[in-house]
Amino acid sequence: MVHLLAVWLPLLLRLAQANPVVVPLTRRPGLVPKEQRRLSQTDEARLFGNLHALGSYHVDMLVGTPGQMQSVIVDTGSTMTAFPCTECGTKCGTHIDPPFDPQRSSTFRWVQCSESNCRQCSADGSTCGYSVRYVEGSSISGKFFEDVLHLGHAVRANSRHSVWLGCHTEETNLFLRQDPSGIMGLGDADWDVLTALMGGPLERRVVALCLSNDGGAMAFGGYNESWTPLEAPLQSVPYGLHYSVSVTGATLRAPGGRSIQLATLAGRYAMDSGTTFTYFSASQAAALRSAVASACGSGACGSAAAASNECWRATEADLDLFPQLHIAMGQAAYIWRARGYLSSQHPGLWCYTFRGDPPLTFGASFMRHHLVVFDRDAGMLHFAPSPCPSVASRNDSVPLHLAQRTWTAATTIGPSPAPITTTAEVASVSASRGQPLAVSLALASLVACMPLC
Repeated sequence: MVHLLAVWLPLLLRLAQANPVVVPLTRRPGLVPKEQRRLSQTDEARLFGNLHALGSYHVDMLVGTPGQMQSVIVDTGSTMTAFPCTECGTKCGTHIDPPFDPQRSSTFRWVQCSESNCRQCSADGSTCGYSVRYVEGSSISGKFFEDVLHLGHAVRANSRHSVWLGCHTEETNLFLRQDPSGIMGLGDADWDVLTALMGGPLERRVVALCLSNDGGAMAFGGYNESWTPLEAPLQSVPYGLHYSVSVTGATLRAPGGRSIQLATLAGRYAMDSGTTFTYFSASQAAALRSAVASACGSGACGSAAAASNECWRATEADLDLFPQLHIAMGQAAYIWRARGYLSSQHPGLWCYTFRGDPPLTFGASFMRHHLVVFDRDAGMLHFAPSPCPSVASRNDSVPLHLAQRTWTAATTIGPSPAPITTTAEVASVSASRGQPLAVSLALASLVACMPLC
């Protein structure tokens, strides 16, 4: 969801055999024993990005034959995967990777207007097109094509599967300025890249994200606890439209045992990795800031001192004394620690990663330091604290531990909540949001977004 910013049933899940495409998010080829690759294909890659410098998290993928590298924002708030192509020229911005060149791929083909999933022709009258316009003025337009895609490095024998992708012919405003080349929409939709991969190496429609301060890890089809070790058992909650979850209340708990109830945080929140920060209402954000300040009074948070209404001057050791926010989602509780709701902008200066600007959204700042599993087959979100891997740049050498591929399947928990259907409810979880470097599709002014939006 695109937004202009001036700054920036607890459940112990049982392990069950599955065939996940594990993506510990890396460009460098890794060695995987043959016996590990017998039952399923494992593709590896690393996740890059952060809150302040980039404002988003992105993954590398290879498109076409031979593969051309494209960096795409990992976005659970949208459903289309698209990036600039060479014909865009000066109508597209300069990004991390060069535009995709269709003429260099032997497996490339344009999607035609006559194909069943196409809803509208592009300007040329023959190919299937899309045009998306956002509330704050940004837009993308282009044409759909089909080509092979795989995550990871071409040197490895990774699986490849044909998918529909968007080829930008024009970008405006925020899209022009973002560093990653494009966007990978992972929203819960009838047709997207994840659904397309179900026809290839994937057996489950599952996306797992583990975001750290710098970079992180991602998995399709399952998750691997060897590279995202859990600090507590996974908990599970049903989700609604736009991966929205119901929060019934919250408690701020300080290390000394003091608790502050924050019932005002109740509401329905969209879980959107493409939105940089976390968004409450203005009164909710004010209540949370006030509660943290109260909990840190009289030196309770070490040497930490308020630098402003939004920031603290504190050391790393001080952060361990800050209160934790326990967010109740039914019978489950999501623990948001200080290193999640605060982020270091400068040495010794820590600022809040939430804002008082609805619609209610749990963004990338909320997901940091957790394994968050979007289980589309079950209609559930699973989560647990995790020391997610850190990757500062493409040149970093990060060991990949793939000795154990696991998927933890939820037992029966009951039906998912009813879909959000009214205009007001949709607006509460899907209004346009983001920031210059983190773009997430939304229910904004949508113009002929076909067929994947």
